[in-house]
Amino acid sequence: MLLRTVGQGTLPPSGFTPPLWGALSDSWDSAPLPPSSTVTLGPEAITLGHDDSENDDTSKEVRNHEFGWDNEHPQRQVDVGEFRIEWRPVSNGEFYEFYNSGGSDKVAFPKSWCMVDDKVCVR
Repeated sequence: MLLRTVGQGTLPPSGFTPPLWGALSDSWDSAPLPPSSTVTLGPEAITLGHDDSENDDTSKEVRNHEFGWDNEHPQRQVDVGEFRIEWRPVSNGEFYEFYNSGGSDKVAFPKSWCMVDDKVCVR
């Protein structure tokens, strides 16, 4: 969610210091690209979620407090088999190429896209 709202006024909670994005960006831009566009992950047993006490949510103290959405608890272990995945998100342009070259038969027109004067635009 935060990736989608960068630069739109999203503020961190009080007491939280955001990363130094400029320095991180410079570091990432100067790092060599991986040799492949995909990485292999797994197999692995991973822990998902957390044990959230709803009673703690009334406190204004955020230090040492876990936050999670309702569907993120209880904590559980999941076995994940080996799989390959792109190491970065797919861009709108890449998805547009996929969509126009047969992908429209496989997936719905994205809700974040709209038609303006017969041209596809991102909302």
